[in-house]
Amino acid sequence: MRFNNIYFAILLIGLPFLYHWVKQQKPATIFHPDLLSKVKTNLARTNFKSNLPLILRLAALTLLILALMRPQMGFLADTTNRFGVDIMVALDISSSMNAEDFKPNRITAAKDVLRKFIKGRPNDRIGLVVFGSKSYVQSPLTTDHSTLIDYLDNVYIGLAEDGTAVGMAIANCVNRLKDSKAKSKIILLLTDGDNNAGEIEPKTAAKLAQATGVKIYAVGIGDPEGAPLQVKDYRGRMVYARNPDGTLYLTKMNEAGLKEISSIADGAYFMASNIGRLNNIFDKINNLEKTEFKVKDVFVFEERFYWFVLPALFLLLAEFGLRRFYLRRIP
Repeated sequence: MRFNNIYFAILLIGLPFLYHWVKQQKPATIFHPDLLSKVKTNLARTNFKSNLPLILRLAALTLLILALMRPQMGFLADTTNRFGVDIMVALDISSSMNAEDFKPNRITAAKDVLRKFIKGRPNDRIGLVVFGSKSYVQSPLTTDHSTLIDYLDNVYIGLAEDGTAVGMAIANCVNRLKDSKAKSKIILLLTDGDNNAGEIEPKTAAKLAQATGVKIYAVGIGDPEGAPLQVKDYRGRMVYARNPDGTLYLTKMNEAGLKEISSIADGAYFMASNIGRLNNIFDKINNLEKTEFKVKDVFVFEERFYWFVLPALFLLLAEFGLRRFYLRRIP
């Protein structure tokens, strides 16, 4: 047991002085002459009886002071081992993520797999950065995964303008992870293209990640041979993009660049050419990045003031009964 408001204990020091003061102030009792001989022969017993109400009241007051001190009982609430990692997801939302080599398209497939991944990491803090030609923090590191998934659901192509600022996205993630105390800190980079925007080169950002103890797992999304891309024409119709010579334009990724980034930051590169491989990649990452830590013993304390209030009320009732029905003063 513990007392949460220990400062009230100072009131207990005053109780002996209160008892002495009350005894000094107690008016003399006038006994009927017929009872005088009995009082003389039973003085000790009579003194005890006359003092009993005061003793009961002081005992009740003591219990009430103990109740004010907020007595609490604790019990062990958690001793389990858990796994925890800080993860920043960097999701490419450039127009090439509309390519249909994944059904219905790359961005939808990536969001579906990410949603499953987040739900499978309940003990991790996960954040989300989205990037096109610019990079934005959609969600900071959080364990509120339902809110994080809501943020993910609200991501759409064009939110960060068109382009692929891989370096800026990595730098943004590193900025969110650099002060983390987690034993394992990773960036999960999902992109289908080469870096063509932003002020920071991917290699520079990867070196920054490595210097701050952040791993990069780069996931290249799309067919290595490239995939056609639908765009709007001048009439607002969706058509396949074409090269100046009229041939079909195929969006391709820079696999060599992604491999270099992940290697610099002590991570790994994965190629996801279809939804099945993308799911398998996330399963591998899920198994790779687990850091066991023992949760500190958590004690939950519950109030026990009523253990003292109820006996105090009983003592006050007993004192009232003694004064009212048993110990009567004769004027």
